[in-house]
Amino acid sequence: MLKALLKALLISAGITAIIMALINYLMLPAWNFHSADFWWFWFIALFAFSGIFSIVSYFEYEFGDDEMGALPAVISWGVWGVFVVVFIICGIASSPMCNARKLHNIAQVTVKEIDISDESSDFEDVTVIANQEKLPLVDLDTAITLGDKKVASLPHASWYDVDDEYNLINYQGEYYRLSTIDYAYGFFKWNKAKYDGVPGYVLVPVTPENGIVTQDAILVTLENPIIYTPGAYFDMDLSRHLRNQYPSYIFDRSFMEIDEEGVPYWVTGVMTPTAGLFGGKVVNSFILTNAQTGASEEYSINDAPEWIDHIYSLGYLMDVAYWYYGYGNGFWNDTFGQANVLRTSYYHRDKDRSDNEGAEKFANFYGYSSIIDKDGQVCFYTGLTAANKSESNLGWLVVDTSTGKMTQYNLVGAEEHSAQLAVEQLVQEKGYQATFPLPVNIAGEPSYLMCLKGKAGLVQSYAICSMSNYSIAVEADTLPKAINKYQAKLLGLDDGWEYGGSVDAPFSDPYALAELPTPSATPTPTPSASGSGVIDAIYTAEIDGTTQFYYMIAGKLYRASIKVDESQVLLEKGDSISFDYYTDGDIRVIVAIK
Repeated sequence: MLKALLKALLISAGITAIIMALINYLMLPAWNFHSADFWWFWFIALFAFSGIFSIVSYFEYEFGDDEMGALPAVISWGVWGVFVVVFIICGIASSPMCNARKLHNIAQVTVKEIDISDESSDFEDVTVIANQEKLPLVDLDTAITLGDKKVASLPHASWYDVDDEYNLINYQGEYYRLSTIDYAYGFFKWNKAKYDGVPGYVLVPVTPENGIVTQDAILVTLENPIIYTPGAYFDMDLSRHLRNQYPSYIFDRSFMEIDEEGVPYWVTGVMTPTAGLFGGKVVNSFILTNAQTGASEEYSINDAPEWIDHIYSLGYLMDVAYWYYGYGNGFWNDTFGQANVLRTSYYHRDKDRSDNEGAEKFANFYGYSSIIDKDGQVCFYTGLTAANKSESNLGWLVVDTSTGKMTQYNLVGAEEHSAQLAVEQLVQEKGYQATFPLPVNIAGEPSYLMCLKGKAGLVQSYAICSMSNYSIAVEADTLPKAINKYQAKLLGLDDGWEYGGSVDAPFSDPYALAELPTPSATPTPTPSASGSGVIDAIYTAEIDGTTQFYYMIAGKLYRASIKVDESQVLLEKGDSISFDYYTDGDIRVIVAIK
């Protein structure tokens, strides 16, 4: 019986080893006791061994009677069951439920109060309009559209695809969105393209020139192609290449950066669990991998090369922010009571997209933006709201992507998605969609700056909206025009007023209220006649942010601003009205409704 038992063990172990070697090659677990993937690997291995051993031992009649023959298989399943119980206990011990305070303490957040009436306020720190050369106006969607078009011009373009990462970087003093070109999905396409490698990467300029975004992409082709990418196979696969070099490391996701000579590198965070056995992972170092040669080197955060703008991934930073704002008063408070619990706009983006009602409404809402602070450093920016109320921001969270430092700015303002909807109403007849707002300080007024994009995904115009008053919103075809119109509106000038003579010139100091010339006095038209009649038809239009009503009465066209009488919204075809008006060409302008 012992001989048969040993034979069954050897056969089962051999078959299991072959299966697990294949799974290890595909799964690439970190050989680290603190890695959940490592535990899953052995969970699968013990399950496979127990199943195979049960089958093999069944056919070994030398085991003796049935009761004795089943005992070894029962023992193997018992070992697997004990492992499962230990795995579950370790998982619970590593969960936020048992480590809420530890997770909360991972983030170090500096809180700053903003008083816009104080010139020494920290409001300028968060605004990205320190000068108009540092406005990253090209958002992720636009960069993807431009990059896809550029890659389509490559020889054998069907072999390649462009990644949708497009991180904001500072390259040789200019700001771009960077994305790598990778192999198109599928083994056979990679097999055709592997000898040529990946030709390069895509840069999309993000700052405006003369108040207009260039909306162009630069295809950078390299003398030595990129060999190691996430889309490659076998040893050219970046994940496998890193695992072969660092078998025990737990990795965050990889993303591309380029040095000042344009050489591409992969940046991969190294994660260390801090809560339980494998929970609360933090990034304390990172691997820098040359995408052309595959050479890798590990750096601490403090020793990172200066040209690296992103060490931490967006997902990691938003997880750390969630722990900080959610678990300050414990796990169960975050789940039920939610006292003093805040959420990021990034969190609401995912939450609202998950239900059918919000999926279309929040389709263009990314919940964050890459911005440039006043010192030129690339940061992630997102809003902060109460856990159960996403309609109003309590402030902003700005995260330095190279150091991970987080700064909270307390200033109650408009929720970003509501600001997007407010400026979209200005051009509703064109169907433009607003980009995620950038916080700016214009003439001491906390404001949101957005681009308006057409159906093709390209920027058509620019819009600015006050955080405290949605009705103060303007739109123009260039950024300087938008700033001028906005400042004019802050001064209470007419909606149709424009900065005469230099409308295309940007203000030298957008923080200060510009000394705008007083428009030449135009006498207010006086009513020349009174009229009345039955409304045959009603039409509305949005002109310079103001709703205008057009009436057909007895074959004549009349126009009345919503400011004449707000009760016009209740008028319907067939209603009778009396009014005073004056004639302006073919249109009779109503100035009073009786």
